[in-house]
Formats: sequence, structure tokens, C-alpha cells
Amino acid sequence: MGAAMDPAALKAGVLAHHKAIGSVDAKGVTSQADYEAINAALGHMIASVPTSKTMDVYNAFSAIVPKDVPAYLMGTVQAADAQKAYSALLEFKDVVKAAR
Repeated sequence: MGAAMDPAALKAGVLAHHKAIGSVDAKGVTSQADYEAINAALGHMIASVPTSKTMDVYNAFSAIVPKDVPAYLMGTVQAADAQKAYSALLEFKDVVKAAR
């Protein structure tokens, strides 16, 4: 999937992560702005590849991750919040693709 990503989107993602590392405070937390920039960069990176590539990665992991892991992970968060975050990521991906 990474090899299929737009090089400019990858570069922006790397730079966003690099900047965020530089703003980490004494508690190991980056700034809100840098966190948001990372998430935006990830959205652009993911949006730059065909859905089929993203699903190939998902399916590859689903083949090696025990079937009870997703339910366990969902049990560690508020399910509604996780669903909202997932929906927002998909919406962002669609917005980025439409802007191209």
C-alpha cells in the first residue's frame, strides 16, 4: 500500500510526523495542531491509493490476527466514538479524492 501512495502525500506525512516529534512535551505528548496535521496527512496518504489496495492490507491482517482481537479492541473504547472516527476517516478520504 505504501509503495502505491502518492509520493507528495508520503512526504507530507513524514514531515508532519517529524514536526510532531519536535513538539513533544515532557509528558510525551505532541501539540494538538501537530496531532491534527498527522491525521490529515494520513488521510491524504490513504486516499491516494485505490480502495482495493487498502482492502488488500485489511484482508492480509485479518488473516493473521486472531478473530477475537477486534472485539477486544472495541471493548476498550466507546464503540460510538470508534464508529464516528472510522466514519470521519472514510468521509475525509472521499473529500480528498473528490478534490483531485
